Amino acid sequence: MSDVTDRVLVALSAHDLEAFVDCYAEDATIEDGYDRVAARGQDELRARFGQQFAEYPELRVELISRTVVGEFVVQEEEVTGRGDHHRHVAVYLIEDGLIKRERLFA
Repeated sequence: MSDVTDRVLVALSAHDLEAFVDCYAEDATIEDGYDRVAARGQDELRARFGQQFAEYPELRVELISRTVVGEFVVQEEEVTGRGDHHRHVAVYLIEDGLIKRERLFA
């Protein structure tokens, strides 16, 4: 279950856009804790994160802690390289080995 979340963190930190997008279902969404959609579908993921990788070449995301509950993986993650340093909680819904939905609480 957490294999795909391991892969997404490696792809993020390596700025490997295609490996990153391949971790998500075709119709996946990334949302914040207030139901605001940051990206919907692989094309939006590619556009959003391609821009972030270009803008923040030092962007890194590291795992702090992880809990798996059924189809959900809950992780505390540390983000560096965007001019700030912060932690957030990411809740991933995993279906068929891919991330179907990601919610970020910061």
